[in-house]
Amino acid sequence: MPAALALTALPLALVLGLAGLAKLSAPGATADMVRALRLPGRLRPQVVERVLPWVEIASAGLLLSPWLVTYAVGAASALTLCLAFTAVVARALRLDPRPDCACFGRIGDHRITARTLLRNLLLVALGAGAAWAALGGRTAWGLLADFGPADWWWLGVAVVTSVTAALALGRPTAPTRVDPARAADEARAGDAARPVGAGAAPAHRDLVSSVPLVDRDLDTLTPLTLAVAGPQVLVLVSCWCGPTFDVVSRLPRWRQEHPRTGIHLVHTEPPWSEPRVRDLADVWWDPGGRLHDSWGEGARPTAVLLDADGHVEGPVTGVAEIERMLGYSANRSRTT
Repeated sequence: MPAALALTALPLALVLGLAGLAKLSAPGATADMVRALRLPGRLRPQVVERVLPWVEIASAGLLLSPWLVTYAVGAASALTLCLAFTAVVARALRLDPRPDCACFGRIGDHRITARTLLRNLLLVALGAGAAWAALGGRTAWGLLADFGPADWWWLGVAVVTSVTAALALGRPTAPTRVDPARAADEARAGDAARPVGAGAAPAHRDLVSSVPLVDRDLDTLTPLTLAVAGPQVLVLVSCWCGPTFDVVSRLPRWRQEHPRTGIHLVHTEPPWSEPRVRDLADVWWDPGGRLHDSWGEGARPTAVLLDADGHVEGPVTGVAEIERMLGYSANRSRTT
């Protein structure tokens, strides 16, 4: 059996382990992805979100085990996952609007394209190679033990080539963002140092008082101007994909349930060109995506809560977290 088959299990374990850990670090992303991909109803989003990351991590760990039985289970599980992911991506390419994926949580390119399908087909090939080794009674570590001096040179050159390709072809660095946690800490520190009623911390006030929002008539105002009328929730989106249309479908109900809170859809592209939001009020364009660059989380809807003093709470990400923020805003309004 070719010793080179050891190179199928190792990168596959790395990819699955990274995907599982990324999903665990982005609560709600996997459930949103299941809804956006319009998978069969028996695949309950919350269950998939709880189970899938651990299956991926377990498969990665088993692929690295030195025992044939556990390695074979890991190889079979990895191949099954890769085949399932490939089928889902192939189906998603035919959906309109085409959803995004959250295979790697908050990192990576969330768009589903032919490139995504090609990536998954390559993962299927790696899974097939790992399964072939298991059927032949070998593990990745057993195959590595058969490496001669020339094989180790091939492995070293392959690693260097892969790293070079990743660095050369990687996506451009994202625009500089305001770190929400750091901004919130600065805001709290600033609030403690200022007299009561002195207003919001500069890091937040500058953003909400200077960034223009553009409406369908090309009139502009700032988020702080909106907040003069009461608490406002800005739902930030950057794509016309499944999660965005999930928000669009819920907006009328949210506004009916929370009449004392202004709820606005803010898109990084002029949104009035999209027929499905043409009749919705409080839909805005964020030119240059400055608000989204500061608080957004990729393709997932993100929301912040503003008050008249320019204080910002959030961001929160995902439909479930946005609904919790709306409930919090309603409770606070009733107590003030």
